[in-house]
This record gives sequence, structure tokens and C-alpha cells, in this order.
Amino acid sequence: MARKVRKSRAENVRWNQMIEALRTMNFGLNNFRLYPPAHSEVVGTLKRLMEILAPILEEAEDVGFGFMDELLYIEGSMSIEETVSNQMLVDRFSRCRVKYLTFMRGVSLEDLSTLFQILNAESLKPSSVAPAEQLARKGIQTIHIVEAEVDDIASKSRTGRRKTLYDWYVKAVETLRVAQEALKTGPDADLKPLYRFIDDMTATMRNKGPEPYLLLPLLGKGLDPHLRHSVNVAIYAAVMGDLQRLNSGQMTSMVMAAFLHDMGRVTIPTEWTADHTPLSPAERLVARQHTDWGFLLLSRHEDVSLPTALLAAHHHGILPRARVPAEKTAPPAYVPDAYHRIIEIADAYDLGTLSDRYYWKKQRPDRILTAIMSRRGVRFEATTVKTLVQCVGFHPVGSLVRLDDGRRGVVVRANPANPARPKVYLFEEPERVPPPPPQAAPGVPVQQSEPEPVVADTSELEESGLRFKCSVARRLQPPPDVDLGALLDKKKDFLLSYTI
Repeated sequence: MARKVRKSRAENVRWNQMIEALRTMNFGLNNFRLYPPAHSEVVGTLKRLMEILAPILEEAEDVGFGFMDELLYIEGSMSIEETVSNQMLVDRFSRCRVKYLTFMRGVSLEDLSTLFQILNAESLKPSSVAPAEQLARKGIQTIHIVEAEVDDIASKSRTGRRKTLYDWYVKAVETLRVAQEALKTGPDADLKPLYRFIDDMTATMRNKGPEPYLLLPLLGKGLDPHLRHSVNVAIYAAVMGDLQRLNSGQMTSMVMAAFLHDMGRVTIPTEWTADHTPLSPAERLVARQHTDWGFLLLSRHEDVSLPTALLAAHHHGILPRARVPAEKTAPPAYVPDAYHRIIEIADAYDLGTLSDRYYWKKQRPDRILTAIMSRRGVRFEATTVKTLVQCVGFHPVGSLVRLDDGRRGVVVRANPANPARPKVYLFEEPERVPPPPPQAAPGVPVQQSEPEPVVADTSELEESGLRFKCSVARRLQPPPDVDLGALLDKKKDFLLSYTI
């Protein structure tokens, strides 16, 4: 019998605390608009907010609030109905470009007062200095702001093309390319754009869920494969870190290491990537040294921590010394941490889909997962393998499957709560025609909606609630006449949205 997951009493208590904190923030911003910072109404509201946040920050190291797509979310769970009463807060935050706001353990009354003054001034008259930079200049370390890019806000206009998650992916690959070239040139490279991308990705995952991101590694045909690989590893690592409930600081450190783990690749000649013949012994030796070069290039930069550089040196794993030659193992003093184990398994999983000359021959995603699962406890830690299965599912994203009713489809969404119950794009089914758009205002062009593909949710119950409507019966080998990449690329705008 199928069961629905329900919240525990502790989760409901914390949810109510988050809602109350949000309402108090609303009152606080309103009071700052009406009264000076030292007014009793302002001070009283801030003290009330501190009282609400105190029990939350006793259990967790930080608490986050997200402001995205003109709607307000708390930990990815706030509904539209619960947003209506806070519309003023939404407008105020959207005008000052705040995308995600994190309060960390140790936040003080003075920190909150400074934050609210900055946000109130920014909403009235935009400043040339972003709110996050203003907080940093005042030495406030307990509040972290993720800001929306200017072009993200501009894309919300009715006449402009709305940015998609694929646009983010393309820009992430380009940002990583610029960062790697700068790191190769000298130790004074500007890594702020890369850090902003990390903040943007982790904030979006916390707010709205990571599921659409797992479809991005299957797209991006024509982009540099090795840059795509680093971005893909960062995506998998961020999803797995979120499943393991890492806090904001831990997520930033780990995802930064994932983005730069293959930094040593810049020393490999670019023409090798266009040659599909096997590597010669000399070329193998050069390729094997990319981990050492990655460590040397990263360790000289002051904004790159030593653990990040060590991850670049040992990202291909720490194997038991009795099983492999000594030259392929790390020094005995090096003990892999949780970051290393996550990046190691994410790196191995994505390399299987990359078709690399040195490491892997391209395989189906389910076979790559099976190979990794067969090595749990020997090559990979069992707990990390379990997290990877939660991340990509028993039927990984991109797998061709047949449902128990005979229909074929491609897995487009994993289900961490039930890895055997993904969402499947039924590409052979006739597409749905959406309802006609409402009458637009004079002078505003009407945007015609494209037909929507049919997506089956295998976790959906029948009306009786006793069984599922459909299930995955088996995985299939893609036939020569079916190009899964082309099918997904054709409908990527819809499949990458959060409407599925």
C-alpha cells in the first residue's frame, strides 16, 4: 500500500517558527520605513525576531529565506496563498535584488538593525554598492545575502525572453572557463563571479528544489566537454550536499572545490580532446599529472582554501593501499573527508557519461550507477553511494524506460523521497495543447504557448489511494533511431522548468 510522507511534530513546530519569523520581518521592514532605527516600535520588533530565531539557530547553524520569481519561499515550501499577505515584503526584497537571505548562529540585534537599514535604503533608492558588500564593509559575518543578477531581473519583463535554467548552465560553463584561464595566468585571479554562481545555484536548490538541475548534464551539446564535466560535478555535489543537510558555508566550500577539481586539465593540450584515438603511454603520463598541476595552480591563490587544493590533487579517489600500486594512492596522512567522498563519487558518475579517452567509455546512466553500487564498501563509501542513489534515483535521469502499461519514456526527474518512483517524459504520447493566453493589453505582444509534453509521475496514486497509477517495468537500451539527447533538447525549456 502506498503511503504519503507527513511532517513530524518537530518539523511542524519549526515550520510555524519560520512563518512567524517571516511575519516579524514584514513588520520590521514596515517599521523601518515609518520610524527611526532607535524607535521603540523598531527595537521591539527586532527583539521579537531575535526571540523567534533563537530556538531555530540552536538546532541548525543557519536559517534561510528565499525570494525568487516574484514569490516568497521559506525553505522551498511556501505556497502562493501564504505569500499574498506578505506582498509588500516581496516587492521590497525584489527591488533590492535579494534572492536568498541567511541568518547564521550568533546573529545579533545590531546585525539585524544594520541589515534592515540597508534593505530599506536600497528599496527606496538603489545604491551602487550591493547590500552584501555593504554588510561586508561593516564587518557583519552572521548574515549572508545572495543577490539576483541584473539580467535576471530584466528578464522578468513581459517583452523580454525569460531566462531559463539552460541559460544559467551556459553562463556557468563560460564563467568557469574565464576563472580557469585567470588561475592559469597568475595567482591574482578574480573568483567573485564563480562564487556568485555557487551562491545562486545553492540558493535556488534550497528554495525550489534541485530536480531540474540533474537534467542539465544531458544537455549542453557543443559546449566544452571538460568544462561541462566540472559544472556537472558541482551540480551533483550540491544536490548530494543538500541531501546530507550541509549548511551554507559547507556547501559553498564543497561546491567551489567541485567546480575547480579538474583545474589541472588546463595543462593538457586542447587538441587532444578532438582526437578519439587511445592515449599513448607518454600522453597517459601527462594526463595523470593533471591532479598535481591542479593542486599547484590552486594552492597559490589566497581565495582558494587548502582543502580545495587538496581535493584537486586527490579527486580521483583514495583507494586501499593493499589493492592498488603505491603510486596510485594518496599519502598515508591524508584522510578523505565528506567533501572528498561526495566529489569523488560525483566525478566518477559524470565521467561515465562524458566518454573520456583516458577514464571511461560512454555508458548508459543506469549501468554507470550499477558499476558504482557494486564497488560500495571497497572503492566508495556505502553511505555516499546511498546518497548518490537518492540524488539520481534507481532509474537515473536520462534513462530510457518502459512503464508497466507499455509506454516508453525518458526519466527527467529523480525522486529523493522514493528513488524508484521518477517522473518520465513520454515522448511518444501526443502533446497537450495549453489553454489560450488571456487578452493582453494594447501594444503588448501575445506570447503563444507551445504544446506541453506529457510527463508521467510514477509516484502518483490512484483515486483509491491503494496503488500507484504506473510504475517503471524495465530499463531499455536506446535504439539507433531514437536520439535521447535531441528529444530532451527539443523540449528543454519545459523540462527544465519547475512546473512539472
